Amino acid sequence: MRKPNFMKHTALLLLAGLLLAATPNAQAQRNKVQQQRRFTFMTTLGYGGGLGEFRLSAHDCHELLLPPVLEDDEVLKTVRNKNFNIQVGQLIAYQFNNFFYMGVGAGIDFWNRTAFVPLYLNFSVNMMQSKVAPMAFLNLGWGFKWYISSEPDKDHVIHGSNWGPMGEGGIGININLTDKVSLILAGTYKVQYSKIRYTIPVEGETDYSALFTNSIQPALYHFAGFKVGVKY
Repeated sequence: MRKPNFMKHTALLLLAGLLLAATPNAQAQRNKVQQQRRFTFMTTLGYGGGLGEFRLSAHDCHELLLPPVLEDDEVLKTVRNKNFNIQVGQLIAYQFNNFFYMGVGAGIDFWNRTAFVPLYLNFSVNMMQSKVAPMAFLNLGWGFKWYISSEPDKDHVIHGSNWGPMGEGGIGININLTDKVSLILAGTYKVQYSKIRYTIPVEGETDYSALFTNSIQPALYHFAGFKVGVKY
């Protein structure tokens, strides 16, 4: 008769031990989730190569004062977007949970002969809760001018001559190095609205297109590249 009681007491002791062991683990898991809700920072370095081309004409120009030597619908020339874009950025964000964070960022975008200072809102998401997880982000904001070359390039144009709205999206992986430090690797696509300056020949005037411009046209610049970031 005592054997069943002994087995019963042993089973109760084992159950109590398991409950005691599980309680700290459960608490630790809750604390780990709570630690994900915090302010976070990210420093990034990126590169983008220019895509597309621009058809320059008299029809879209905004600044020509004298009658041009071509009709409104006649294309003067087509210029490729040969600009590179080296990006340095800093993000301050709030991480709501293991998957989503958003914040504000600023940086410097260096082009071949000019530079922008982008200010933007950032939306980022980790698609899985694991040490290496796919992630995606979207930046929306405005690119302010920092400096610009006053002389046309070898194509006789001045790229990115004005400030304007910008957008950037990317997809890549988030590698958790520690509980609070991550490495971000992503492919990116970026657009910057600006203007391109060029020269339309004027009847009776000498061609000074290699020295200065007389026309300006809206331009949407496209870049594809990659970005590396450290989130902490």
